[in-house]
Amino acid sequence: MLFFNLLLVIGLSRCSVDHGVFYGEWTSPPDPSVPMPVDGSPLFLIIPIHVDDSLGITNSSSLYKWFLNSLSQRLHIVDLGPCAKFLNMVIIRDRASQKLWLSSHLYVADLLAEWNLSQCKVASVPLPTIASKSQTQDDLLDKDQLTQYQCLVGCLMYLAVTTRPDIVFAAMWLGQFSSKPSCTNFLAAKHVLRYLAGTPTLCLSFGSSPLLPTALQGYMKIFSCADADWASDSHDCCSISSYCFFFNGSLVSWSSVKQCVIALSSTEAEYYAMTHALKEGIWMRLFLSLLNLPVPKPFSLFSDNQATLSLLSSESISSRSKHIDIKHHFLRSHILDGTFSTTWLSTSDMPADILTKQLPLPVFVKHRNSLGLFPVPS
Repeated sequence: MLFFNLLLVIGLSRCSVDHGVFYGEWTSPPDPSVPMPVDGSPLFLIIPIHVDDSLGITNSSSLYKWFLNSLSQRLHIVDLGPCAKFLNMVIIRDRASQKLWLSSHLYVADLLAEWNLSQCKVASVPLPTIASKSQTQDDLLDKDQLTQYQCLVGCLMYLAVTTRPDIVFAAMWLGQFSSKPSCTNFLAAKHVLRYLAGTPTLCLSFGSSPLLPTALQGYMKIFSCADADWASDSHDCCSISSYCFFFNGSLVSWSSVKQCVIALSSTEAEYYAMTHALKEGIWMRLFLSLLNLPVPKPFSLFSDNQATLSLLSSESISSRSKHIDIKHHFLRSHILDGTFSTTWLSTSDMPADILTKQLPLPVFVKHRNSLGLFPVPS
């Protein structure tokens, strides 16, 4: 609470849509030691916090020094200088060309060493086949193996949500079995490790444009792609929703989740996926606006299902859509008022497709490149 109050006294505000982020903007110097930017823009400082670690984003080194000095008068803090590693993510910069890469290659190396797979035969894709949920009691893991499986899947999930969106679907799928995994599931989880062994240096790139399809080249600023795989789980007939959001042409948010209801058609499954994406889009618009960052209007959402886009743009209720819960129709209001816009994108060009299923290698690599995943620069 002391730290929170200190940040408020200094002049920062807590972001109302993400309480782990504090930000401040000054149109006049907060201290005589802090000059205003020569271009006439206001001073700004953004502080994202995770437990007792934080970063600082600012347009003034003098402002940052004043901020640290103000904190050090009441707290013991350690300034590690320009950040090179944060939460197991290695940060690689090319300031001259204004490019940045986030890599987890050190974390991957430690994970492979822990599982004695540093010299294993590598795999080209995270999951070659989807593990079946049909399993016998004899196939289930014992108590010790259960703990090992849960730890491994937890590590894969951490990688998936930080720097490796290419294994998001695999981590999500394996996580379903965490309470009662089988030997087959364990082998599938180790297969993901063998894929990581073959791609340890892949990292998320920022500032350098990903290899986006031609259809998306005109939307290089801020846009989202949403996709679904209809009834992909033969056990419960549930579909998978996914989305990926790009800011200034770089991937910043992604998700792959199983839908909670059974969709009766591919159109309905895609409709639920668009709802999933729109909720993230609403949050992102609020977050960007609070930090005084550019907010597009309309915010572009891409889908590869024309029937879904038709359903979104019409207020009519048909026999094919009357059973859909009203909570999913809230996205229509955001489409019709111009806050968001929808555009069709062919499935072959849909980057979010990689988050809904395991794809053949050529398609998998194409979409992986679209997400901006490339080897660590030398």
